[in-house]
Amino acid sequence: MLVGYLLVAVVVLPALCAAVVATIGHRHAETGGRIAIGGTGVSFLLATALAGVVWLDGPVSAVVERSDGRAVVGLTADQVGVLLLLLITGVSVVTQAFARRYLRGDPRARRFFLATGLLTAASSAMVTSATLIGLAVMWTLAGVALCVLLGLYSPLPAARDGVRRTARAFLIGDTALWTAVILATVRWGTLDLRQLSAPTEAALTDPATLLVVSCLLVVAALARSAQLPLQRWLPATLAAPTPVSALLHAGVVNAGGVLLVRTSPIFGASPAATHLAFVAGAATAVYGTAVMLTKPDVKGALAHSTMGQMGFMIMTCGLGWYAAAVFHLVAHGMYKATLFLGSGSAVHEQVRDRTAPPVPDRGGRAIGLAAAIAAAAPAAALVGSAMVLHPAAGGSPDAQLLLTFAWASGAWATWGWLRRHPGPRGIGVAIGAALLLAPLYVGLVAGITSFLAPALTGAGHAAVSPWLLVVVLAAMLGLTVIRFGAAHPRLRELHRTVYVLALSAGRVGGRSARPHPAAAVTARLLPIRLLPGLRGTR
Repeated sequence: MLVGYLLVAVVVLPALCAAVVATIGHRHAETGGRIAIGGTGVSFLLATALAGVVWLDGPVSAVVERSDGRAVVGLTADQVGVLLLLLITGVSVVTQAFARRYLRGDPRARRFFLATGLLTAASSAMVTSATLIGLAVMWTLAGVALCVLLGLYSPLPAARDGVRRTARAFLIGDTALWTAVILATVRWGTLDLRQLSAPTEAALTDPATLLVVSCLLVVAALARSAQLPLQRWLPATLAAPTPVSALLHAGVVNAGGVLLVRTSPIFGASPAATHLAFVAGAATAVYGTAVMLTKPDVKGALAHSTMGQMGFMIMTCGLGWYAAAVFHLVAHGMYKATLFLGSGSAVHEQVRDRTAPPVPDRGGRAIGLAAAIAAAAPAAALVGSAMVLHPAAGGSPDAQLLLTFAWASGAWATWGWLRRHPGPRGIGVAIGAALLLAPLYVGLVAGITSFLAPALTGAGHAAVSPWLLVVVLAAMLGLTVIRFGAAHPRLRELHRTVYVLALSAGRVGGRSARPHPAAAVTARLLPIRLLPGLRGTR
């Protein structure tokens, strides 16, 4: 019972601190910030202790139950839940500490800490809710808190437009979710997420309801995670302060994947729903990556990078690889929060790179050697590490997908390093980094996969063929024409066409999805040196 109180404290403490901040006047906003940061920090420490308890003794619950043992209301934390609690509270406390300096003297600081406390508490309750109804309530409350944060600078037209677009997309998603919840409750009774496999057996005898409920859950996930065709709200939120962007991109957009993982026995039992999630996620991954490569502004590129990353997460849920989805959303949350909070440094580095002398044009042999090392070094290090540290990866689709993604990321990073440091010393550093980081990554994958396994035993298995990934990988490989096409005379014309199409698709506006007729002419007239990512070809 004491452990149950610990779980309640983790969830409730940020909300209590928000209530205290609400009672403090604007003159004491600095004190309110300290209270909010301290409360969320204590919540993170309690979540760490809770993770240790779950690791040793299994799931922890604090629920009010009916006579048949089903939960009426309450919280439950299994391996997935405590990992998400660590992510939510950890990102929140770091972001609030950053915001205390970022918003110092701003009259909106008190409102920020109040809404952030509500968002943290609602998100924590959402990932640990014991019932589907409780999850839906906290899902909606988190959306409302996010809209309040996005409206901090409401006098700005761009901020108001972002709130409108976000509220519209969230309304679509919340309507789909609540329709699914009401329909499932009427047909199957109150769904206890601790024993969701039992309602799934009844759901299999009611295929029509299963189809509708599972597809509505996917629609809700697509809306909250900015997936096609409901993706335009995310790039419209760039007028929000940087701490709000960090909270949004590191936490709120992950909710789509959390919903599909927590309801996987229902979602995974419907082939139509899993195929819908896979297609939408794959299309968004390609779309977001293509637009990201054309964005000249840091926050715009990060927003579309998040969109593509969430597409990857939804796609893995469609494949039924839930451990990979959870691992990815946690890693992406920490990584993207760091990028947004450090976006000022990124702008400084871009300015420095643009004013630096052009990268010398090296011969074809040198470029070929760099490309070969960039592809081979991470691959060899990852394969060797997997054989030693994670032998089960050979038969685990989750682990294979994560290792493939790690190889692609490592190859891209190695290629960028070798373009700037082409000599023997640069090659040695690249190989050494691969040999050092690959075992660390593989060990982390093995540990997290083993830790999450007990919580995912009842997950539904998707009917989507993993071979469809070949199509997605081919499309992603084709996007290299945006990055390097102008360096090759035969691809230069194709590069200009694809570049302009992607740039036009990424514009936020009523008719922005359709390129202007003059766009192709403009692309032909653009000097190659103005295209992003091609400074080395000037």
